[in-house]
Amino acid sequence: MRKLVALFFVVICLCANAQNVTYQDIRDQKSAKDLTGKKMGGNITSYVASNGVTYTIGSTITFGYPTNGKYYLYFKDVTGGFINAMAEDEDASRADRRANEEAAERVENRAGGVATIKKIQCLPIDGFNAKTSGCKIYLVLNRGGLACINFEEAIATNEIITKPNQEDLESEAAMQELKKWKEKLDLQIITQEEYDAKKAELMKKIK
Repeated sequence: MRKLVALFFVVICLCANAQNVTYQDIRDQKSAKDLTGKKMGGNITSYVASNGVTYTIGSTITFGYPTNGKYYLYFKDVTGGFINAMAEDEDASRADRRANEEAAERVENRAGGVATIKKIQCLPIDGFNAKTSGCKIYLVLNRGGLACINFEEAIATNEIITKPNQEDLESEAAMQELKKWKEKLDLQIITQEEYDAKKAELMKKIK
């Protein structure tokens, strides 16, 4: 009976040990072991982010645009590769370049899209020095096998939009579309007149 009571007490302690993590914990550079009871970190039930919002499994996030308009720094796909939105290689074959262009279009189309959080993890920033390393929040998402490798950095760089502004999203989308039309003009795929007409249309949406 004593063993059962002791085991129950241990289980309760482990479950209660920082299942809820806050941004303040991250700022205080608490270790993964302090917050999860495990040296290399693990799953948590909720996270209160720097924007004051509490995220749990089933909460949603909204994608912003890739950092500097080039690539997402804080998302990766299931293979562990970063999601490159400007995957251009002059030495690549024509087929490979087209595949890269299609990948870039898929990434751009994520902007303003929503993903659901499947898992929230609190992990050491430096796994080789887990005892002294601070922590980061890692999200497993339901969309396209994506993971957010550092939630707070994604918020800070607007790769995740915490309070989406529809006008801003439309403005950025129009800007991206205009860039595509300018590239077509430079490649002489369209005429100056066609470009000017499209530009006049898109400029109405650009702030």
